Amino acid sequence: MEKSQKVIYLNIQILRLILCFNIVAMHSIEIKNMNKILYFICVTGRSFYVPTFFFMSFYFSYNIFSERNMIKLKERLLRLFIPYIIWPCIFFIKYVYTNKINEKQEKIKYKDILCQLLVGKPFHPVFWYLFVLLFWSIAFLILIFAFKDKYHFMLILLFLIVLSLNFFGYTEQLFANYSRLLSISICDLFYKLFYILSGFYLGSKALLKKNLTIKLRIIFISVIGYFLLKNKLIERRYNYLVLQLGVNIIFISFSLFPFDLIKNKIAIFMIKLITSYTGGIYYLHWEIKYRTFNNCSFIKKNDFMSCVINYLFCYIFCFFCFQIFKNIKLKYLFI
Repeated sequence: MEKSQKVIYLNIQILRLILCFNIVAMHSIEIKNMNKILYFICVTGRSFYVPTFFFMSFYFSYNIFSERNMIKLKERLLRLFIPYIIWPCIFFIKYVYTNKINEKQEKIKYKDILCQLLVGKPFHPVFWYLFVLLFWSIAFLILIFAFKDKYHFMLILLFLIVLSLNFFGYTEQLFANYSRLLSISICDLFYKLFYILSGFYLGSKALLKKNLTIKLRIIFISVIGYFLLKNKLIERRYNYLVLQLGVNIIFISFSLFPFDLIKNKIAIFMIKLITSYTGGIYYLHWEIKYRTFNNCSFIKKNDFMSCVINYLFCYIFCFFCFQIFKNIKLKYLFI
């Protein structure tokens, strides 16, 4: 691995860890019981965490698409397709089985799992993200092979069409006559395309390999934002939430620095280890919180530590399962 690739890998892995934990927190704490700081974190999350994942996914996939590398393209599709299909089916079977054991009235129908597989909803809410990634990955694949060297113009045209529909408020009107489920799913596809195409375009420019001017600006803005909010946050003294927000800002800034100064192989290994399995943690955290250990006092609480416990439980589960399946394609369920 080249030095520049190693730098990007370690930085982005740290950023993925931060974003993944905050998504777990955002999904694990009920809005109605939320204090103002948690509300700030969750509102920020809706506009920052998930879009950043879309951006990063297509930023680092640019070379795979542009070079038409079929081996890597197939691997990318399998990495999305396998968890998208298998996890909802496992969760559905588990849900039906546990309901029968506990003699609960069935709340979910078999058509729900079919809808889940077709549009990423409604049985399991977190898989809409994979639905969007999978849909646009296939769409990009078709465009790139169909138009070859002219695919950039087709992507720009697609972007302008979608941007116009969103800007003038036509997206929801266009699909208003369809079912609410289908309408929401299509709107998800349209609204996230901006981040996807932005990542793809900046990937073509290899932005992260440039000088640190842009990164230093981001760090500078983050530090100023922290000090502007610091007094109000300290006044509230809500459990670990001030610490969490401060750590988020510090680590997001820290993740933008190059890691080429780290020469110690053990340190590099530890960074990779603790920042792995974010995919599996994302797929599992909702199920752990609301359907598996929802009666456990350590996880059911709407506080910061319950999010930490949930995250650690998912990490440990993914770690051991990955060791079992690491030589076969099922490993994509956990990474």
